[in-house]
Amino acid sequence: MTAEEERAAFDRRHARESVRIAVLTGEQTAGASHMGPDELWTRWVDLLAWVDDHGIHLTERGRLSWTVTEDQRAAGTFDLAPLSQYDVRVRRAAPDPAEYARHGFATVPDLSGSFALDELLGPSRLPELDDHLRRWLEPVVMRTDLGDLELRRRLRYFGGVVAWGEDQVRVLLDVDEGAAPGAETCDATLGRLREHLAEVEVLDARWRAWATSELLELGRDWQAERDDSIEPPLTEASFARRITLDSVSVMTDGATLLTYDDGGIFLGHVVQVEVGPDGSLLDAQIAG
Repeated sequence: MTAEEERAAFDRRHARESVRIAVLTGEQTAGASHMGPDELWTRWVDLLAWVDDHGIHLTERGRLSWTVTEDQRAAGTFDLAPLSQYDVRVRRAAPDPAEYARHGFATVPDLSGSFALDELLGPSRLPELDDHLRRWLEPVVMRTDLGDLELRRRLRYFGGVVAWGEDQVRVLLDVDEGAAPGAETCDATLGRLREHLAEVEVLDARWRAWATSELLELGRDWQAERDDSIEPPLTEASFARRITLDSVSVMTDGATLLTYDDGGIFLGHVVQVEVGPDGSLLDAQIAG
């Protein structure tokens, strides 16, 4: 498509009517995305909240977006600072269900907090947005018998370090679905973590064995490519012994992602193991 056709396609995904609202930007204000052959980039700014004629709206995935050329990508058309208020003119997202169906989506995502940015009118200073920002920036720490868990609000997880058998590992626990800003909890994911810890020795051995069975041959290939390698040949026992658990991430649906230090097998790439909500082993791969 030409640049004009891409702009027209972008406009079709938004309402024709332009409305004035006040917005509170998030921490990410320099995002940009681009589809392979497209001429234009889509610049975007995260939103924490906005105010319109119906009052204040809080959002987990709010966004202002607009199209730019390659030359405009770095600076963009609009310059918005993080965690700041602005008055803007926007057009609301108006997704076409047929378009999502063509790409295999069963439902259209909630885009009620997404807007095309048409005009930056200037700074705003609304008390309700000030209050929301103050709550957003306030530290939240959950005290548990496993250790303190600190909220990473933008990323929607609680993080901390817990005892994992005789070792210490980082844990990342997704915030409970539907939890409002300022009242976040992680009861579901903390409960799932406790289930893992209740049989930590059995699970640790099972997960290491799975990673070994899936990645041993790849590890041997990497070893063979290092001409100066003086390491003994990788075996199942040495592979399982060399990888060390670094972090455990638990999602709201009960799925778990385990990240292991590779012990130098893959030259510093991490080993990741995906565990399904029912405990089934889904995948093992290297990343990073």
